Amino acid sequence: MPLQSVMHDCRFMSKRSMLNSDGRLHIAAPNERITVTAHSGCMGLPDNSIEAMEAGVGAGAQIVEFDLRYTADGKPVLSHDEPKAGQTCVALADAFRFLCAHEGITANIDVKSTQYLDAVLPLAREIGVADRIFLTGLEEKDIPAAKEKCPGIPYYLNTDVHLFSHPETPAKKALALGAAGINIRWKSASPRLVHACHKLGVQVSVWTVNKPRQIVRMARIGADNITTRRPDLACAAIF
Repeated sequence: MPLQSVMHDCRFMSKRSMLNSDGRLHIAAPNERITVTAHSGCMGLPDNSIEAMEAGVGAGAQIVEFDLRYTADGKPVLSHDEPKAGQTCVALADAFRFLCAHEGITANIDVKSTQYLDAVLPLAREIGVADRIFLTGLEEKDIPAAKEKCPGIPYYLNTDVHLFSHPETPAKKALALGAAGINIRWKSASPRLVHACHKLGVQVSVWTVNKPRQIVRMARIGADNITTRRPDLACAAIF
């Protein structure tokens, strides 16, 4: 399943970059599309909380991100670090129910461990959101587990593009691994890289972009998705 099927197309509105009287930036790219992902701790709210997801959707993001870990007995929960004994975390099931309550919103599951990844797909199917999730946080060594444990769920390859001497190399690597795109630090993105990826049908997602002018820059070079702690600023800047 191509990652485009779980993302929603959004068109830019203007033909030039401009700063409106209300301080909002608008940019041009009438034939391009981009999505905004609300970081797991967007809008100054606690990471991996339902409140952050609510705020991200309220700000206009089409995608919510959260981190995936597991309790000691293998139950999937939302946490950046391995949960400590007695720590309260949002259950993945509750995050999936959040998707059910917000039609059209998809989830970027940032996989911090693949140990019990096989618990994700059955839960997503049970709650009815299997077609509205995709995986990130996966390095090359993690891809086999993702394929085995979440068959049919799209995923990005997390990579450091500075390790490659040619801009097409990360795209070719993603294709060889069956990834729909690459997930990179925003400072690593360049027009040459994005062009090389798009030429091969590979999407480019950038993280974590929080300032309006940085967001505009990423949109202008053609990034397909922007992950941000400030989805309000991102949506005001590019939609």
